[in-house]
Amino acid sequence: MWSMVRAIREIVTVGPGGKIELKASDFPQGARAEVIVLVEPDQERSPISPLEAFEALQRSLGLTAEAAEEWVRQAAEERKASSRR
Repeated sequence: MWSMVRAIREIVTVGPGGKIELKASDFPQGARAEVIVLVEPDQERSPISPLEAFEALQRSLGLTAEAAEEWVRQAAEERKASSRR
């Protein structure tokens, strides 16, 4: 049996401390829900280059040259293992 996904879309203002409040009284208490937050770009902030965005992502994930090398090594091992199957 298929069930229909029910959705609510609401524009809210982020409050102090990053708090976002959403009220949905028509949804049953205890129901699981997925929340996706899309933040409008700051009109006063200048756009960043793709390289700046990539570097910011690396910093936010704590990526280091050593961690990148380890990831490459693990990916190569997984490729080898999957090609043997």
